[in-house]
Amino acid sequence: MIKEQALEIIKRTVDVATVRGGRGYNRPGEVLCALKNTGNGYIAHFPSHSSCHQDHYVCLDYAQAYDLVLALSAFKKELGFV
Repeated sequence: MIKEQALEIIKRTVDVATVRGGRGYNRPGEVLCALKNTGNGYIAHFPSHSSCHQDHYVCLDYAQAYDLVLALSAFKKELGFV
């Protein structure tokens, strides 16, 4: 039996990109991450889907975001981007 992989849906509108859970997620359509371009950098919002946990935010200037993408690219196989 082949195990179904979960899919994510990515959408961008001007200065905001959202990642939503798609097929294979417990609650498809739910926002997993919202990334806003503030003009000075990015704010990533990871909403909590539990009453026991708080939302999580990551703020990065453009140079930090660029460096993070470069660093994460070294892990592309482990992250499933191959």
